Order: sequence, then C-alpha cells, then structure tokens
Amino acid sequence: MKIKTIMFLIICSMWLVACNSTKETTTTIEIQELINFEEEKPDTLLLISDAKDIKIIEKTFKKAREFGEVDNNIVPQYKFKLSDGEYYLWIDHTKTGTIANVNSRNMFYNILATEKFKEAINYQGQ
Repeated sequence: MKIKTIMFLIICSMWLVACNSTKETTTTIEIQELINFEEEKPDTLLLISDAKDIKIIEKTFKKAREFGEVDNNIVPQYKFKLSDGEYYLWIDHTKTGTIANVNSRNMFYNILATEKFKEAINYQGQ
C-alpha cells in the first residue's frame, strides 16, 4: 500500500511539472501588414516585445467573441503571430475589430479594439 501511495505521488508530481513547463510566455508578437491573404506588404513587419503591450494584445484576443462563419473575400489589414497561432485582423476607426485564425479564416471573432489595443499594435488609422 505504501509503494502505491509513493508511486501515485511521484506520478502526480511529474504531471504537475509537465503542466507548468508547457505554459509559454510570449516574448514577441509579430504583426505584418497584408496585400492579400497570402502576400505581406514589404518592410511592414512590426515586432512587439514590450510586456505591457503583449499583455494588452493577448488579453484582447482571449476576450474575442465568436461571431460565426462568414464567406469572406475582404483582405485583412494585418496578420498576427502569437504563441498560440496566427490570426488575421480587420480593424478600422471604430471600437470593434474582427479576427480569424489563419487556419480557419471564415470563422470570425469580434474584439474590442480599445485605444490601448490600437496603441499596442501601432495602428495608424488607415
């Protein structure tokens, strides 16, 4: 009985260590302006490494609300590379924006495009 308890504790400890080590901390977010879905604008790569800006961007993306599936041909302004994947972003002068995962670009999510978010991504209001 004692050996089973010890083995159980060892397995639980290893599992906890494995779970903690898989949590990534983002050190850089890449943002690229786009010409179309597959082509990036030259010389527009922006690397965000400020921890405060990264937190604002990640929080905005995590709070995204599913909008639904839409057949879309409108080219997004940006492509983001975050630790959990790549996303397209459609944004304008309003307080909302839309994102879609690059791998499922017809499933849309609405975001709250606050001034802090726009500053974090260096949005110039095109």
